[in-house]
Amino acid sequence: MELLRYFLLANLLLAVVSGAFYALLRRETAFDANRLTLWLSLAVTLVLPLLELPDWRPQPVRAAMQHTAQLITPSPLAQAPQVIITYPDGRTYPAFNSTTPENNWSWQTWLGFGYGLVMLLLLGRFGWQLASLVKLLRSAHHESYDGFTLVRSENASSPFSFFRWVVLNPSQHEPDELEQILRHERVHVRAWHSLDMIIAELICLIFWLNPAAYLFRQLVHQTLEYAADRAVLDEGVDAKTYQYSLLKVNLMAGQSA
Repeated sequence: MELLRYFLLANLLLAVVSGAFYALLRRETAFDANRLTLWLSLAVTLVLPLLELPDWRPQPVRAAMQHTAQLITPSPLAQAPQVIITYPDGRTYPAFNSTTPENNWSWQTWLGFGYGLVMLLLLGRFGWQLASLVKLLRSAHHESYDGFTLVRSENASSPFSFFRWVVLNPSQHEPDELEQILRHERVHVRAWHSLDMIIAELICLIFWLNPAAYLFRQLVHQTLEYAADRAVLDEGVDAKTYQYSLLKVNLMAGQSA
């Protein structure tokens, strides 16, 4: 299967599934089901373009699509017959040099090269961000908690979790507020939400030209945050106090951005 065709179909399917989830399911409160739906939709987006499905289109539509594909993908030019000159001594030579330069790239090749170059640059930036995070985790103070490791760092502008680590600046939070933050981040740790966000980020790197990829990442983030909030409230935390703590954390994150 041609790579260009795969990317076109995958981008189209990603836009469809992201738009459908945004319109139909983003307000639903079954957050675990929403999380599963997002990843099943992504699997369909990545796998379906690889499958050879029967062509159910009417004949006029099929002919129009084939004609469009021929215009987009030009057929190779037929080579002209080679002219051979024979000398009296019996030696033969071609009359014209018919060899074509090997570096004559088509526009599809240039397009794929440019797309891949941007994707590699974004991947390099993402790798640098992960390396900076690992450096922060190694240099900060660690403290063992139930089910995770608390990383105390003055460089943390707002609390966040990364797999088994919860990073925050304790000097910015009151004791009661700190307890609620740790409850919230512990849900992220136990449910492996960091893996979800890394996959969503990789989708943005691969489909960086498609706005639906960024919408998909936002939907994943919102679903995980809502699921963590619901889990904390189910533990009996006062809703108003918890909402105040979330508002304070969000304001601090906005000021540091």
